[in-house]
Amino acid sequence: MAGSLPSHSPTGQPLGKPLRGHSGFIDSVAFSPDGSRIVSGSSDKTIRIWDTATGQPLGEPSRGHDDLIYCVAFSPDGSQIASGSRDNTIRLWDAVTGQPMGEPLRGHTGRVSTVAFSPDGLRIASGSFDRTIRLWDVDTGHLLGEPVRDYGVWVNSVTLSSDGSQRVSGCLDEVIRFLDGTAGANINDSSKDVTESTLLSSRESSPGTPLRISVPGFEQCSLSRDGWVHSSGKRLFWVPPDNRHGLQYPRFLLTMPTSSPFRATKLDFTHFQCGPSWTNVRKDVH
Repeated sequence: MAGSLPSHSPTGQPLGKPLRGHSGFIDSVAFSPDGSRIVSGSSDKTIRIWDTATGQPLGEPSRGHDDLIYCVAFSPDGSQIASGSRDNTIRLWDAVTGQPMGEPLRGHTGRVSTVAFSPDGLRIASGSFDRTIRLWDVDTGHLLGEPVRDYGVWVNSVTLSSDGSQRVSGCLDEVIRFLDGTAGANINDSSKDVTESTLLSSRESSPGTPLRISVPGFEQCSLSRDGWVHSSGKRLFWVPPDNRHGLQYPRFLLTMPTSSPFRATKLDFTHFQCGPSWTNVRKDVH
């Protein structure tokens, strides 16, 4: 039997009776933007929408996932719901009718543990047990850009900033990461015109891992195992061990704590000089 939600209750006290209807445990709940509805996702493979004023379910359970549902989220205008499941997919639902909208969003290779809409409702960010974050186009269901793969553990939580410019993620490694929230862009990456073919060719011509950085006067750079950045057969500069991960994976804008071994690394080439002319840089320091 479904319970009601009274408009007033003493602080810290339950608001009415529990909302009953799922036949499995409930992993995720979310309010609609106007507070009039609640959506819940359950191990019974359904989502349910509830009226917060009466505590009654709105319509029948929504079915479409093939496995338990880990996360749910309302779109900013309250018209859509996104859900993530152990079946490795994300589904969009009509928040009024409860009907699925289109085909599942496929791409993750592990259970989807978290989903979040962008403030304009045009994108969805998702995190998964496959240790990646992905960004999706709501209208087409297509993946935007490449997955962020810079995680050693699965992603537990992801959200987008109020202006949609940053993604924030939390994982079991106790690190919070701030990333660029726009598709195909990278605030730390000054070489946005570097193509995949350039990176592939650099693997053949330069030792180490290709880098998406642009050093004035040099072509594609790579990072060797001993920490040196190479280009055109020359050693350009050495990178301390704690900054190498952030240089190889420049999507991170900030990590907390900053002492994390996966910390963000930002380069400033304003006064960069190579070879004997490095002394010119030293003279500029006051």
